[in-house]
Amino acid sequence: MDDRIFDIAELVSKYMTGELTAEEQRCLDDWLTLSERNRQWFDSVTGKELVWRKRRELKSIPVEEGWQALLNKRNRENRRQLWGRVWKYACVFIVLLSSTIYFFIRDVDCDEIIPVVNTEIVPGASKAILYMANGSVIDLGIHQRDTLKEEDGTIIGLHGESITYENSADSTVREELFNELVIPRGGEYVLTLADGTLVCLNAGSKLRFPVQFNGDTRRVELEGEGYFQVVRDEKKPFVVGASGVDITVLGTEFNVSNYPENMDVQTTLVEGCVKINVEQDKESYILQPGEQAVFNKTSGELHVSAVDVSYAIAWKEGRLRFRDRPLKEIMDFISRWYDVEVEYRDEEVKDYLFGCNFNRHATVLPLLELFQSTGTVCFEIVGKKIIVGK
Repeated sequence: MDDRIFDIAELVSKYMTGELTAEEQRCLDDWLTLSERNRQWFDSVTGKELVWRKRRELKSIPVEEGWQALLNKRNRENRRQLWGRVWKYACVFIVLLSSTIYFFIRDVDCDEIIPVVNTEIVPGASKAILYMANGSVIDLGIHQRDTLKEEDGTIIGLHGESITYENSADSTVREELFNELVIPRGGEYVLTLADGTLVCLNAGSKLRFPVQFNGDTRRVELEGEGYFQVVRDEKKPFVVGASGVDITVLGTEFNVSNYPENMDVQTTLVEGCVKINVEQDKESYILQPGEQAVFNKTSGELHVSAVDVSYAIAWKEGRLRFRDRPLKEIMDFISRWYDVEVEYRDEEVKDYLFGCNFNRHATVLPLLELFQSTGTVCFEIVGKKIIVGK
């Protein structure tokens, strides 16, 4: 899909939430003056808060001609200055706009869209289970604010949506003790390790870690997805083990996705520097900011490429954000975060490409209806199951 479509979608999205800068407002005004039909489309979208429910109002608009004229104008006005930004969206309407324009270009007939059954599916929330070295199992959803102590004296603070580990002056046990933090489906949690490293854990994840880092390295083991902000310590490198891959750092920010049902382990570097080691390969790769390393668990191959890191870390910012990704990949995310089962009536729909930028703390129903408005897929909700067909 043409990136320019996402540009105008973002502008209208920000317009609807009052976040437009003066320069962005001028760019939007320019696009609106290019065509009366552009203006009519804009008015119809912004005038309906729940526009996705007005299924019979979709009409074909020649947005490409308007876009080309606007692009030429923007090039004369220093395109980089006007449109440089960090892709921060504030509401669900980016999905609506990008998908709507996508359908307009392809002349899809959406007059007879079948509504998704209006069954409430609520998003996830902060919850986790802590397995301590002394055998205790703590449901952090129940013990939201409390102070615990491990066998070595380590103080564990529970703070509602996060947990912290702190050194204790009366620590007497020298052997390394391990805890495991398990995030269930429909959950997320924030952990601060004893060295000050911050770890944000996504739904369906677990992290095994020492309560104190006593050795030459600070090693943790991840299954699922986590975003790491590592405190620098040149004497003790920080290592994340993930299904045959070791990610070694001194101090940096990066995202690791290692769900057992996925064939790949993805490491995306936001800032700093990390070294990727594959267990069966003596060679290593130094990852630079803006790069992603993808390790295939079956073949053992490692591929590195430059990416837009904002997509990899969108979940941490409260977004469900994809661009031209297979429907199954998006539905896997939805399944974990909303704690629902996904069933496919037609296998081929798994490979259909979709894009979205959705508030993941909202109910999922509007997103499903927008995907369905393509006329290529349909959804049925039965209890906690989403059935996908074509």
